[in-house]
Amino acid sequence: MTINTTVEGNKPKIDGIVHFWNLSSNVRIVLESSYKNKLIKKFLSKTKSVQQASKMLDVCIITMKKYLNKKNCSIKIETIIKLLKLIHDIQFTPESIEKKIIWIGDQRSYGINNPKLPLNFNCREGARFLAAICNDGWISDNIYYSNTSASLRNSVKKDTIAIFGGDKQMIHEWIKKKDQYLSFPSIIRDTIILFTKFKGVKSENNPAVPTFILKTKQNIYGWIEQTIADEGCVKHYPKLYRREIIWTRSFKKKLKTYKLHQDEKNMLNMIGIKYSIYIVGHYKTENGIQKIRKAIRISNRLNIIKLRELITIPDKRKDKLFTQLTKTFQRYKEPLKVKENIVKICKEKKYITSNLLKKEMKYRGTGSGNIWLKYYTNQGLIYLKKESYSRGIKGCVPAVYVLNS
Repeated sequence: MTINTTVEGNKPKIDGIVHFWNLSSNVRIVLESSYKNKLIKKFLSKTKSVQQASKMLDVCIITMKKYLNKKNCSIKIETIIKLLKLIHDIQFTPESIEKKIIWIGDQRSYGINNPKLPLNFNCREGARFLAAICNDGWISDNIYYSNTSASLRNSVKKDTIAIFGGDKQMIHEWIKKKDQYLSFPSIIRDTIILFTKFKGVKSENNPAVPTFILKTKQNIYGWIEQTIADEGCVKHYPKLYRREIIWTRSFKKKLKTYKLHQDEKNMLNMIGIKYSIYIVGHYKTENGIQKIRKAIRISNRLNIIKLRELITIPDKRKDKLFTQLTKTFQRYKEPLKVKENIVKICKEKKYITSNLLKKEMKYRGTGSGNIWLKYYTNQGLIYLKKESYSRGIKGCVPAVYVLNS
């Protein structure tokens, strides 16, 4: 058996799967007692004494005796790898060790009881957890997630346990007047930084979405639904005919590429969801850094209905609004209302333009007004009296329509 071909060490994981040997060598594990005893006895059978064994593993005699006598003693990953190489027995492999781990963590932290090893982020829950840390989380001395929504915090807890194992006790919830956030064991931080660059100010260090997220649709669904929950708005104004989902991200203005923004556009392209992009605004931070805020907007009846079939927003309030939004599309009422307003404006003004229709219908832009005016021209309700024309820097003069007599 060649341990080196199996144990890769602390390397970035492009497939989203993390084995215990990919973690920092200082991380500790606790093995099932009976299995640990067999492992240590096998090792001691190849040495002349406890003293020699301690030298070979580069640990003190007291620590070596703990390995031998203490039921639930923690052992560094570095020491386990050394031990496996010295034993060189096919009965004791990294894979078999991984199945017998009942705790993993830092010596000073709560750690994870009954971890789910190997840790697999290549799933919907894993994508949601990573998106949550990217959106409303941060990595510093530890890893945190901040959100005032209790349902979202509970959702992140469930996803954490689904990926890492353990229980709710390993996740600390801090409820303060100005902030409500979760903090996780340091082992989770050590895992996340293997394949993310979410540490620090994300709008400035410009992290990309981990590559494995873009490889399956289930991962993409998880990332998008969590991002809408954290960073997005579900807008539902039936009387104004506005139904849309928007999420925004800030970036350092001088960056050549806005990686998160580009990756999320690629995700929507891959699952066949149409979108539009617009700039929300520019601003300067207290440190004088110029930033730009960009939005991704999803609208259109069939487009939104398709998205509803693909995702479930973890925030209960937003998901309920999303369901209401898709159930209240009124396909036939809007054309009738548009027709009534065209007739009304024409009788009052003797003519109509896209600007006038936009104001009456409370549309955001003149595009919808133009579409309806052309539609009702083809229907014979109105006719084009004067075409639109450009006035250079002063803008465009809209086309003028009048009622057919």
